Amino acid sequence: MLNKKNPKKNPQKDEKNTSLSQKNAPLLKKNTSLSQKNASLSPKNASDPRLPRYLQVRDDLLKRIVLRSWAADEALPSEEKLAAEYDIAVGTMRKVLDTLVNDGIVDRVRGRGTFVACAAERSSMLRFVRAQGKTRNELPVTHIRSMTTAIPPAAVAEKLKLKPRDKTLYLHRTRSLNDEIVLSEHIWLPLARFRKLQKYLKSNSPPFLYPVYESECDVLVSRAIDDLTAKPLNRANAAVFKLKTKTVAICVERLMLDHAGEPVEWRSSFVPAERFQYSAEVR
Repeated sequence: MLNKKNPKKNPQKDEKNTSLSQKNAPLLKKNTSLSQKNASLSPKNASDPRLPRYLQVRDDLLKRIVLRSWAADEALPSEEKLAAEYDIAVGTMRKVLDTLVNDGIVDRVRGRGTFVACAAERSSMLRFVRAQGKTRNELPVTHIRSMTTAIPPAAVAEKLKLKPRDKTLYLHRTRSLNDEIVLSEHIWLPLARFRKLQKYLKSNSPPFLYPVYESECDVLVSRAIDDLTAKPLNRANAAVFKLKTKTVAICVERLMLDHAGEPVEWRSSFVPAERFQYSAEVR
């Protein structure tokens, strides 16, 4: 009996054989082999080839934004250039960008172009605080009352999609205007992504955290999901504002997501009722 020898494997041939059909090939027409910066995040996040073409392009653009092909507030190439890059019509690319605008991933500025969205300004919790007199243009005085690392409450762990033994960085901080505390915040952050923040906050007390998330931890926030309710203050929270226990305040519970749609922060904030304001433009 003849012994059948296994032919030597040709890595280049194997690589070609493992590639998908043209329908499933990389979307970028000119860049069939992307650099690691532009590569897919993971198989589970890969675009479904059964989706319409514009959704496949949307998913690919989203991956590139998540991997920082463009920085926050940086302009994307023009619709015409992107359309040529992906070999699609300009109208289709406009539809792609529309979906990213609706998802809060990019912002359109008339006459200037399309920019990677940065939620730092529009998501500031101070928009829920009524400014009075000279405090209208003041930056708040920020004070971190406590900072610890610990396993979070089960409800917080669920919001942040953490495993049972995963730890968080917990912050309790207040913000004051004209020596009056107007905001008390309880913040939980996945420790695995925010270890550097703990060291930074030991010697710094920035008025806004979201820009620091990016500069220190390379975490860029994209959008916030806020839930507002009126709640009576417990003894600890009432003491912060020097109010009586069970005084009604507005509680803002926030889940902050990054551009990949992953939760990066859970925040529970309290604003005294007389200091609360909220305005929204509906078109």
